[in-house]
Amino acid sequence: MKKTLSCLCALALMGSLTILPFNAEAQAMNPNETVEVKAEHQFNYFKVSGTISKISEKQDGLFIATIDSEENPFAFYFNEETLIFDNAGKKVSLKEGMTITAYVDSSRPMIMIYPPQYSPDVVIVQTENPGTVQLDQFDQNFLNSAKDLVIHLNEKTEMINLSGTKLNKEAVNDKEVLIFYEVVLESYPAQTSPSKVIVLERDENEQKSSETEKAYKLAEEDYYMINGVKMVPLRIIAEQLGYRVDSTGNGAVVSKGCTFFLLTRGTATYVHNQTTKTFAESPALLEPRKTYVPYEFIKELVDHY
Repeated sequence: MKKTLSCLCALALMGSLTILPFNAEAQAMNPNETVEVKAEHQFNYFKVSGTISKISEKQDGLFIATIDSEENPFAFYFNEETLIFDNAGKKVSLKEGMTITAYVDSSRPMIMIYPPQYSPDVVIVQTENPGTVQLDQFDQNFLNSAKDLVIHLNEKTEMINLSGTKLNKEAVNDKEVLIFYEVVLESYPAQTSPSKVIVLERDENEQKSSETEKAYKLAEEDYYMINGVKMVPLRIIAEQLGYRVDSTGNGAVVSKGCTFFLLTRGTATYVHNQTTKTFAESPALLEPRKTYVPYEFIKELVDHY
């Protein structure tokens, strides 16, 4: 156990290290001059765009849209939880032939195949209607991360989160958001009054329920039966529930906060914090680089979610 805890401490230490860039050329030019480098703001959400070539139902109200693109083809899943609007902020239904932009949470697991498959929270359909949609983040003064746009929010602005909950304007501060607007006042910084703002986060209880449901759905789509025991993929399910998964070479450390599990392939016993437990079947590498564990382990992960 002492060895295990030491390994965890080492992982935590490695995760806390930050490597700062050093511009040797600039320093050589003037060693006494301080060079200020303005870093571009990094968003947790990213966007992918293209034209829908095909929509098909996968199962239980879950659909998949295939996007044609010569450079970056992809597909994405959507269901009734996915927020779908046009660029003017009106609700629409997806159809083949539509040009879309999908906004995806980069912290969520992706199905690692080609072309990639995403599960966006918001999909914007591009139409001829006037309107622009922008991913951004605003401070207490409603100035964006690039310092070039100020938004004015009033009683006419619809402000919601991904759960559809109505919000006040203070809830927008320091959160990643999508803003819908038409007219921009030419000034510096520029100014606009959005018609709609979507804060890219869900209500806490709904978020937990949604992630748990998706974890169980993943288990139903990818499993093996070994000696009568249902075996499901460890990493994608654990990461869906917000856990960090670190490989040990012959197993994994699954951790979140003060909770950790130490699993070894081919060994039925595993460690949960300081307690030794036993699986019904040993974790196994049933596909290349994919460790599978008994289905019951999902409940243990959910209990400590």
